[in-house]
Amino acid sequence: MQDNDTTPSWGPIIEYPEFPTSDCYPCEAEFDLMGNIWTAQMNGNKMARINPDTLEITEVPLPNKTAAPGPMERGPDGNIWYGQVHGNAIGRIDTKTLEITNFHFPWDGLFDVGPEGKGVHTFGISVPFDMTFGRDGHLWFVMAGTNAIGRLDMNDFTFTKWDLETPRSGLFCMQPGPGDTVAFSTVNSNEIGLMNVFTEELTLYQVPTPRAMVGGLTRSPDGKILWFTEGVGQKIGTLDPETGKIEEFELGGGPDLDPGTLRFGSDGMIYFVSGMYRNGDRVGRFDPVTKTATYLRTPTPDSAPCDLTAEMPGRIVFGMFKANRLAYFDIPTSPQG
Repeated sequence: MQDNDTTPSWGPIIEYPEFPTSDCYPCEAEFDLMGNIWTAQMNGNKMARINPDTLEITEVPLPNKTAAPGPMERGPDGNIWYGQVHGNAIGRIDTKTLEITNFHFPWDGLFDVGPEGKGVHTFGISVPFDMTFGRDGHLWFVMAGTNAIGRLDMNDFTFTKWDLETPRSGLFCMQPGPGDTVAFSTVNSNEIGLMNVFTEELTLYQVPTPRAMVGGLTRSPDGKILWFTEGVGQKIGTLDPETGKIEEFELGGGPDLDPGTLRFGSDGMIYFVSGMYRNGDRVGRFDPVTKTATYLRTPTPDSAPCDLTAEMPGRIVFGMFKANRLAYFDIPTSPQG
């Protein structure tokens, strides 16, 4: 492990201006079709847009005063879709007009029946922690509050859900999976799941490291292998759905390492955030060939990097909960060597 990697192949980290809304907790970053960068302000209850050329910031308050926007994706329609962690809904913001549309979940007042059919806990809201678009073109998401996988049909905007058999599994993150699947993690039952978006077949895989807290998922560039990070296990791993084999690799980033979201960069390296759970301030790079990791620290201490995007070749953009801003660093536009 090497900290403060100063090799010319990546970095330095450059921070965008701080958002006008203080303590807004920006996490994810998504590009719209005009090249602007969007983020959801979970604590600020707004959607925010940055023009990366002029650095102009636009903040759009949400009509639902308790929405707490978190997960977000650019949809096939070019608009930004976001989950409302406290709002029990999915939202859509038109990136041109800034018009907002809410799609409310039909699952209010659900409860865990508990032993002998007696209600033991009323969830009330579904808590959509993460979301992604599947190869079917529809929006898929995890619902931690109702222990289910959900889907919003992009044709008629109807909802469907699939309840998990393991109670209170701790659904956490979701990303495109290998082949025709969406992948998700459960932090309580310590599993990785793959849902085929066409056949609706669900397969679960137990993570070898106990209480690993899988907090990041991404598929390999060839679309065959799922890579993941372990926030507590402090490892990075792979899942081959063809064989069911899981491999884990130590990251060696020290006792405060808590790897989260990860993405393959245009240079073939894996980039991941570290610090969302412990208010850290690092971004890591993992070489999938040599299985070694190096790190850069953010200019703002204790910034809590939360999520990142590698959509733009040659650049990684990420949000920071505690730094109240987005940041970026440059990488090679193609694999080196």
